[in-house]
Amino acid sequence: MEKEFNEQESLKLITDMITQARKRFQQQNGNGIIFWGYAVMTLALANFILLQALEGKSRMNAYLVWTFAIPLFAAHYFLEARKAQSGGYAGNHLNDLIGHVWLAFLGTNIILVASTFILADVLSEYRGVILFWLITPAVMSITGLCLFLNGKICRFPPFVYGAVVFWAGALLSAITPIVWKMQSLQFLVLAFCMILGFIVPGHVLNRKARQDV
Repeated sequence: MEKEFNEQESLKLITDMITQARKRFQQQNGNGIIFWGYAVMTLALANFILLQALEGKSRMNAYLVWTFAIPLFAAHYFLEARKAQSGGYAGNHLNDLIGHVWLAFLGTNIILVASTFILADVLSEYRGVILFWLITPAVMSITGLCLFLNGKICRFPPFVYGAVVFWAGALLSAITPIVWKMQSLQFLVLAFCMILGFIVPGHVLNRKARQDV
């Protein structure tokens, strides 16, 4: 009887450890998605407002708002690293895999934006402007891909649905400069997609983590 009790107790302990690890993993993933959802939504809305407020060549300064993403990334990375070192988050292969997905996202977008500026500089003014129109749809398409992978890794359908939202948003943002003659509307589309694709699924994942106790 003592051996049977110990085996049951050990099984319960292992099950509890797996449950807690899954909960911490879900919270970590949800918190990161929520953070970047609110951050990018705020930057997109700020970019849209500045484009309406500024005139002439000074309107180009509106895009400098995205440089705030650099310190935000550094701060977020630093906080996550400290939590991992202190044991606040459980490290496992799923965390590493998702981290690699979003690291690839960052590198791809840096190359995309840098290439756009390089090509725009050597092309005519009209063609250069068109290249800038493509940045937001391209970034949103890549975001949708990474969000889809995130959803499949986590086995969390709302992230997959969020990916579909981003892909649809990418198509919509691609036609806004043509149909409505306002490239700035791309940032409203981006902000809306951040709400449906990042913020809402992130909060749902955190609520699921609290329930899976």
